[in-house]
Amino acid sequence: MKLSTQLSVSLLIFLLAVFAGSFFINVKMTKEYVNEQLATHAQDTATSLGLAMAPYITQENGQAVAETMVNAIFDRGYYQTISVKDASGNTLIIRQNPNKIDTVPSWFTEAIHVTPPVKNTELNDGWTMAGQLTVQSHPGLANEKLWDSITQSALMFFIAFVIAYLVLLVIIRQITKPLEIVTQKIGDIQNQKFSEIDYQPFTKEFSFITLAVNKLSRAVESMFKELTARAEQFKAIAYGDSLTGLSNRNAFNRHMNALLSGTATVEQGYVVLIRLTQLARVNNLLGGAEGDEYVSAAAKKLKLAAMQFPDKVTLFRVSGSDFAILMEAVSQQECEKRLKSLSDEMNKIDFLKDGDKTAWIGAAKYTSENSFTEVMEKADSALLAATKLDRGWQFASELTFIHSNTEWRERLNNILLQQYADILIQPIFSTENKAPCYYEGFARFKDVSTNTDIPMSQLIPASERLHLIPQVDRLVTSLVVSKLMASPHTVAVNIATASIANAEFCQWLGGYLLEHKSLCDRLAFEIEDSAIIYYREATLKFCDMVKKAGCTITIEHFGDNLASLSGLRAIQPDFVKISGKLTKDIHEDKDNQLFVSSLVSIANGLHIKVIAELVESELESNTLSKLQVVYQQGYHFAKPTAWRLGK
Repeated sequence: MKLSTQLSVSLLIFLLAVFAGSFFINVKMTKEYVNEQLATHAQDTATSLGLAMAPYITQENGQAVAETMVNAIFDRGYYQTISVKDASGNTLIIRQNPNKIDTVPSWFTEAIHVTPPVKNTELNDGWTMAGQLTVQSHPGLANEKLWDSITQSALMFFIAFVIAYLVLLVIIRQITKPLEIVTQKIGDIQNQKFSEIDYQPFTKEFSFITLAVNKLSRAVESMFKELTARAEQFKAIAYGDSLTGLSNRNAFNRHMNALLSGTATVEQGYVVLIRLTQLARVNNLLGGAEGDEYVSAAAKKLKLAAMQFPDKVTLFRVSGSDFAILMEAVSQQECEKRLKSLSDEMNKIDFLKDGDKTAWIGAAKYTSENSFTEVMEKADSALLAATKLDRGWQFASELTFIHSNTEWRERLNNILLQQYADILIQPIFSTENKAPCYYEGFARFKDVSTNTDIPMSQLIPASERLHLIPQVDRLVTSLVVSKLMASPHTVAVNIATASIANAEFCQWLGGYLLEHKSLCDRLAFEIEDSAIIYYREATLKFCDMVKKAGCTITIEHFGDNLASLSGLRAIQPDFVKISGKLTKDIHEDKDNQLFVSSLVSIANGLHIKVIAELVESELESNTLSKLQVVYQQGYHFAKPTAWRLGK
């Protein structure tokens, strides 16, 4: 029970007790006073009337005179009974009024029951007793006075109670307001909102509580900022190049291994190696400082060039004179255009002013079926071949036929028209409960003409290029929900960033979840962490809508972009999934372990559960468990398999 309610009930009981006690005392005292007044009134009347009528009692015609006197007194209405008896006890005169008064309720007179005392006086004729006069005052007067007194007291107590209650409510509000503010502030701290309480409590004792909570808020905020800064520092040290600010060789190896793992979203792309041809000579002729400037200038050129590419492009510095660019899900024609552009831009950097080529560029295609060594050998071979060509760049191999936009649109329209796809699921395994927490769903679409699976590495970029990705996500969501009706599993759907930014898709999803409210507690959505960076407001609205519907939210690739950490506090997802680039061979990489440990601490501080993806060995799983990563996903536990309905 709330403190304000307890105080209000206590006041009510106290005031009722005071009223009841005061009422009882008031009735008792008033009743005694009125009885005394009635006794005095009856005695005075008996004495005065007796003296006046005594001479007439013994006379022959005197009884008529006495009766006239009695009537004159009785008719005033203040008496219940007046009687006259002779010396022998015979009643000569008697007058009576009913024991009732119209101005007082009958239940009140019965409850109070005032009985006026009876007063007697002797009627004497000289020294001889002629009779006896008896007078009893009417109780109606007493009842009327008691009724007036009690109603006035009740009204006074009611007004006093209302005023006291209102005053108490104000006082209680002032007393409990600091407690409500403190409670709200503690909840804000739990949700990582670190503002301070600027309210000054009226009660001195509560001011100490607000000061303590403000200190706690500042301390927790400082700890959170320190953890975030430490994570960024670890990231920069373990995976950053201090000269150029780019990711280093460790980050490149980790990224490549994740792309080649077979569980990556994009299954093919190009590795582009860029070698600065003049670095050794610049260092020898101009010095190390000029060499650093040369490398920094080349890095800036590459950064600017990479920013012009619409697809996902990642830039690394892998050694002193070598840079690497990972281009995911691009065609050979597009890659060729980019290589020409890169070559032209890089050759504008000529520190030695000798007109020689500034950079050699080699590119190799990778797929999920290739090994890291195989891909790098192809890229190195292409780089070597480029040194013998005037254009300065070379492909290691040719891509297979790429469908035109018209053909892709036809294929995608057929897929959307069929409203069908094979759904595979892979469990997110709880190492504590030894059971799946939920399943991630994967869609596989077939080409109608060949009845073969369309590689997702081709379908997803084509869908995005033709602006059909929201329709594809809508289809996959509908298929998963339809299967949930006949399955006990909790299954996650991957939602593309383009769909989150699409207002029409979000509106459809909101209505669709409302129609299938009963299934929402077994439906999850996984979104890219990059969505928080590029479409923050749309992502916040999307997550708020999904969570209100009762669905689960997971942020994927946690750790790839530290800029997304600030969005976690606003979204408060149920899970974050640590990027596979960090979990790959983590048992052998102390830097990755340190970084993952920091990320887990940040997530735990936000009360968010952590999932590790691409866990492919027992060694990796054990290492992640030691780092307090309870939920894990990967080939070590299960490969994606067809979703079979039923238990």
